[in-house]
Amino acid sequence: MSAATGSAGASPAVASAAPARLARTIAVASGKGGVGKSTVALGIAMAAAERGVRTALVDADLGLANLDLLCGVRAPRTAADWLAGRARLAECFVTLGPRLWLLPGASGLARMADLDAARRERLLEGLARVSAHVQLVVVDLGAGIGPGTLDIAASADRLLLVATPEPTSLADAYGFAKACARHAHRGAHGWACASTMCRDAREGADSMQRLASAARAHVGVEVECVGSVPSDPSVPASVRARVPLLVHAGSSPAARAIRGVEARLAGCDADLVPVSGGLLPALAARLGVRWAQSAAAAVAGVAALGGVVAR
Repeated sequence: MSAATGSAGASPAVASAAPARLARTIAVASGKGGVGKSTVALGIAMAAAERGVRTALVDADLGLANLDLLCGVRAPRTAADWLAGRARLAECFVTLGPRLWLLPGASGLARMADLDAARRERLLEGLARVSAHVQLVVVDLGAGIGPGTLDIAASADRLLLVATPEPTSLADAYGFAKACARHAHRGAHGWACASTMCRDAREGADSMQRLASAARAHVGVEVECVGSVPSDPSVPASVRARVPLLVHAGSSPAARAIRGVEARLAGCDADLVPVSGGLLPALAARLGVRWAQSAAAAVAGVAALGGVVAR
């Protein structure tokens, strides 16, 4: 059982057969890397957990994973171990705090970056099991448009495209949307976009409107603009410190903007989202003065996930 106790820290069960899915699923994509996609995905998951939502964060970049680094934890097992049959799904989750769990990916395993059909199906089935026992699953997709990445994007309730105002980044996000629509004939609902590294809110809004207009005209889908994250020195500082942005600088402009993005995705009033909820003090108390000082902190957080697990 995980180190967290009580209803807030209890781990979600993972049943041996996929039950009906209950959780909302948000897949976060960018086309190419380098736009802060993983920071946004982690921030969305943490913001939801702050609001009391039981949330699973999944690093689906199985070749160049980095969410464990952003969180400052070292996972003893990863999704790659489960997919290869070396571990149970439950053993691969790390409890980051009350209502928040991480399924890490694996770094440096190029052969895992593009799964074969059987393992893609296994991964989707595992996500369905997890989603039956939490309220939200946030999936940080890998870069590129491989079939595994597109399968997950197409199966999510919401697809969030993240891009900077740079034309190349907007082209990458548009290319991903186009590939996803062609791959799975995705319907016109559930698309969203957010801008990062913006000089100001107007630049972010203008760039997302360009992306949304291109998707409407050439892909045939409506994309909801859910916010922009300004350029903020707190973001690279949190990455260097290996502390999530919402912990490292919870009141920073970027952190506030990411909370707003999460609120809009959830259909909440972004203006009423608190700057800090009950999750972050609990995380600080649980993990000590420094976020995850050693590998032992990560090992202590491995979730049992109810004891009934998928193989």
